[in-house]
Amino acid sequence: MREVFLGVDGGGTKTHACVVDLYGNVLGTAANGGANWERSGIGSVQKSLNEIIEAALRAADVQRDEIVDSTFALAGIDWEEDQNLFIPVIKELGLQGRCTLINDSFAALFAGAPSGIGCVSIAGTGGKSAGRDGVRTVQTMGMDLGEGGGAGQLISLALESIARSFHGIQPRTALYTEFVQFMGFQDTKAFFTAIARDRIDPDESIAPLIFGLCTAGDTEAIKIASQVAKQHALDIYGIVNQLNFNSGSIPVVRAGGLHTARNEIFDQAFETELRSLLPLAAISVLNVAPVFGAVIHAAQRHFTNAPDSFIKTLNIEAQKVAI
Repeated sequence: MREVFLGVDGGGTKTHACVVDLYGNVLGTAANGGANWERSGIGSVQKSLNEIIEAALRAADVQRDEIVDSTFALAGIDWEEDQNLFIPVIKELGLQGRCTLINDSFAALFAGAPSGIGCVSIAGTGGKSAGRDGVRTVQTMGMDLGEGGGAGQLISLALESIARSFHGIQPRTALYTEFVQFMGFQDTKAFFTAIARDRIDPDESIAPLIFGLCTAGDTEAIKIASQVAKQHALDIYGIVNQLNFNSGSIPVVRAGGLHTARNEIFDQAFETELRSLLPLAAISVLNVAPVFGAVIHAAQRHFTNAPDSFIKTLNIEAQKVAI
């Protein structure tokens, strides 16, 4: 009987699962929809997790009793009571090995910093910042209360800007026209009427438009993107202030669609702000799927300290796997 690790990364819009052997070789992967219980409900997420585990095991030709350690990194696991609520759900999946439940931000941290020591800034559908110093673990609340909100915050600020222009408070830029047209409207009043009556709900699919306007030099788009980026940098500063990195270099992993889009305006605003606050920040952009971080988390626990050969092999494998 083989021994394998299972990693599951469940975000707001998609979920990935990966089965890896004890040497770091990827045996099978699978993907399906989001796994945020706050959006979909516990029953729906449990069904989704069961399906994706079956698909990953089938791809790997592995049975459930061959999993020796697994990590479920799920969106919406923000508070201790969330853990208590969801642990029975994980147990009902019927896995024989050890299982751990963590917030999905930590999968990205382990994927970019395999020791799990450092900080991670998530700017995707939503926003999240988290960090570990080897003793303590800290994360933002995930409630958009004074913290970076990823594409959601980007859209909210864009709507506020368009409303100010509509009311004559500020000039109308390309953002005013193109955002409304992207949503299928020619008339801005009709656009806001549809929002007010819950007939439309702009989502993260419009973020590339805003980033494109940044690149084209739209002043409002630049201001909005810079504001979101700087808030995410401030969140990391707050996380570091609650941890102890012994005055050494601090790994900071950037993950999520806004961080990986390679938009010059957003990137420069984030990194300039963060380096002004934390000169020792060692910033990197995640270049593998966060699910591999969930696998590393499971391996670190299983081995106590995962061998360098495991991490090296998994990183090579992760670069080749399209999820």
